Amino acid sequence: MKPLEKKHSKDADLNRTFGFGCLLLTLFVASGATCHRNTFGVDPMAPAAFVSPPTLDDIIYAVNANTGRVQQLHSDTATLSIDSYPGLRTSVSLERDSRFRLKSKSVLGPELDIGSNDDLFWFWAKRNPDPVVFFASHREFAESPTRGMFPVDPHWLIEAIGLVQLEPGGMHEGPFPRGDGRVEIRTQLARATGPVTRILVIDERYGWITEQHLIDSTGRSVASSRTSGHRFYPTAAVALPHRIEIEMPDTQLSFSIEVNEYAVNSLYGSPEQLWAMPRFEGFTPVNIAAPHFAPPANPITSSRRGIQPIERPSRLSQQPAYRGHSPIR
Repeated sequence: MKPLEKKHSKDADLNRTFGFGCLLLTLFVASGATCHRNTFGVDPMAPAAFVSPPTLDDIIYAVNANTGRVQQLHSDTATLSIDSYPGLRTSVSLERDSRFRLKSKSVLGPELDIGSNDDLFWFWAKRNPDPVVFFASHREFAESPTRGMFPVDPHWLIEAIGLVQLEPGGMHEGPFPRGDGRVEIRTQLARATGPVTRILVIDERYGWITEQHLIDSTGRSVASSRTSGHRFYPTAAVALPHRIEIEMPDTQLSFSIEVNEYAVNSLYGSPEQLWAMPRFEGFTPVNIAAPHFAPPANPITSSRRGIQPIERPSRLSQQPAYRGHSPIR
């Protein structure tokens, strides 16, 4: 390979890694973890949330009550699967609203360390072609140009596993029966990147969220999540999904998360160590919110290669449009 070709290859790898890092940073601002792929059915212990077709008020109460019972989640029997990081053994701890820690490893040792505390977040990947650790304070990042590289608000991804808070009196429409045992609610939201419509698909018996979609003002899908394998934890009286699929169509990025078992409202390890940014020997900290930070060109675009989007059920594309919004494509 010629020197120029080597430089282009290294730049492409760095672009790819940085885009992957940005994605994971948003994903794990209070998200879950994964395990081996399971075949999920309805938990026989799960109580019915509704005994008749639910009203909007019924759904708001059930969704908010379930979310409100979760302050902490932990899993240490997990696997993260995404593109060049398939099947990584993973441990995840989170504490709403801004504390999380994800550590993944392969047979060769640690691969990823992603975390957040009240002040800052960080992302480390052993396979990064440059030996750096990306980090930023929450406050500075929200005001930095780097923020514009994210297709969704980072806080959306705590909702992606079903921990959603529905504002009573918010701009909701529905519920609309889908004819498949689920109902649909649409909510108008103001986000930093512009107004969006959030579509929630909810089980009309158990009340858990099975799909979420963010649609921008042009009717274009920005991000989607699909959850399954819901299990009821009687001690906490909460239902949680054990498989999460995330898709961001603009970036052609998709990945899946599975959880074998949650510890609900319980964390393992020392809080001082759990929420502290670690030192990585041989890796230089890089503040992505610093004024002088120059991100790689088109990091998200360069992450598209080799990643296939989640196959969409044909049922979704057949859904009617509401108030000027086209069906999700």
